[in-house]
Amino acid sequence: GSGVDDAVVMSLVESLGCFTIDQVRAALKETKGAADRAADWLFSHMDDLDSAIANLEGGNEGNDGQTGGPKVPLEDGDGKYSMVGMVSHIGKNTGSGHYVAHVKHDGKWVIFNDEKVALSENPPMQHAYLYLFQRTDTIGSPNPEY
Repeated sequence: GSGVDDAVVMSLVESLGCFTIDQVRAALKETKGAADRAADWLFSHMDDLDSAIANLEGGNEGNDGQTGGPKVPLEDGDGKYSMVGMVSHIGKNTGSGHYVAHVKHDGKWVIFNDEKVALSENPPMQHAYLYLFQRTDTIGSPNPEY
């Protein structure tokens, strides 16, 4: 066989809905069977999926699931973050309504609602769809390799 669990292949094909069995099988082989990493791999290679799979089949078996490109050392540290933005939805459901963004600027929250921009006294923190964070323990000392 292909070395991947067919039940996982079919589950991903059904749940992701936009990839073929062969594409999912190749991604699972590349990520050593890790379904979450395979889904991430598929979405991150969507622009040229056929070429990415051809490269995998071309003999890159020895790479431990990592994508190519230059290796940049990761910064170490405490990993302290602060929330700097969020996206929230106004409406009954995701099929109708409106999305707005809140961004922290100079210590105050600002709402971006199409063309209207204003201070936000009480941003809806608990209702956000997407939260944006910035790492604070490396501000002012970027890694020169990036």
